[in-house]
Amino acid sequence: MRTLALAALWIATIPAADAATIAAHRVIYDLKLARTSDGASLSSAEGRLAFEVQGSACAGWTVNFRMVNRFAPSEGDSRTVDTQSTAFESGDALELQYSQREFLNNKPQGETRISVERKATDAETAGTLQSGDGKPFTVPAGALFPMQHQLHLMDLAASGGDRDTSVVYDGSDGANSYRAITFIGKKKEAGANARDTGNGQARLLKDLPSWPMSISYYSLAGNSDTPSYQVTFDLYQNGVATGLVLDYGNFVLNGELRQLELLTSDPCP
Repeated sequence: MRTLALAALWIATIPAADAATIAAHRVIYDLKLARTSDGASLSSAEGRLAFEVQGSACAGWTVNFRMVNRFAPSEGDSRTVDTQSTAFESGDALELQYSQREFLNNKPQGETRISVERKATDAETAGTLQSGDGKPFTVPAGALFPMQHQLHLMDLAASGGDRDTSVVYDGSDGANSYRAITFIGKKKEAGANARDTGNGQARLLKDLPSWPMSISYYSLAGNSDTPSYQVTFDLYQNGVATGLVLDYGNFVLNGELRQLELLTSDPCP
């Protein structure tokens, strides 16, 4: 299961200078199957998504991610997929260290470690896959790491922008980079997001405006007109996302905010 789309759901704040900054947080979503196609052969799916962000633009960010889903096929036994990852992204967007482990029915399925270090964000860079054969791969010039992409979208929303196209690399799909096309809807003023007023976990968001966002990810490895996956959500001014819809093509998961905690972090000097 891909995790890149979920990296765009990190908490952020908009300071007076109108530039987004990232604040530490911990968030959990309950996942349920919204719809499925015949090709998915699923009768049900449910799970939980959790991630934690620590750090700053000065020290860089560390993101711990876990998504556990139980899939019940139309025929045969159910299976539980547990994906866990840790990423470090430097504040200057020049370094990304990523590791991922996956478990199927509690049995380890392998581990991936990736390292990317570049001299400039606009330079094509060789990354290293530190598991398997260790073969180098290329990260395109101008590719955004996930935190850099999040900051970019936060700034765009705050300035009234409504569309963005960026190349994104996060490591969760090995050597593959994606073209991310984002549409940003009309700003919802504080208290105007009716869906969240009944969710006690969203009480920290009641005084903040939000923006509907939809991101489609297209693999650079092919020429398909169909996105590999899509994610939609409402993004609040502090970066918290609610109303998740994770569309993987032949099935769709809805994510409901279950727990939100703002953590203490040291601001940049």
